[in-house]
Amino acid sequence: MKALDKLLPFQRRDFIGIFKAMDGLPVTIRLIDPPLHEFVPHELEKQAELAKDLGIPVEVVTRRVEQLHEANPMLGHRGCRLAITYPEILEMQVRAIIEAPSNATNKSLK
Repeated sequence: MKALDKLLPFQRRDFIGIFKAMDGLPVTIRLIDPPLHEFVPHELEKQAELAKDLGIPVEVVTRRVEQLHEANPMLGHRGCRLAITYPEILEMQVRAIIEAPSNATNKSLK
């Protein structure tokens, strides 16, 4: 949640920019679609470093890396499926989308 709280202002700014640029025209927004398996260390040594930094057993990190592995990322754990496992990501993005239009018309942000 801390990371998402940090990401929210960036997302909001992105959407403000989109809404300003589109100037009232319809907008299609593509939500975060991260290849999660690319953000975790695959080497055992790096997994041990991450575990140490997080203060958790290396087995927990190794198990998570295995869970995120995707043979074909385009058919794996991305897009709408991501929101099923991590609804907080979708909630953050929806919040940014909802808040952006009012901020896009705020003269202090122009």
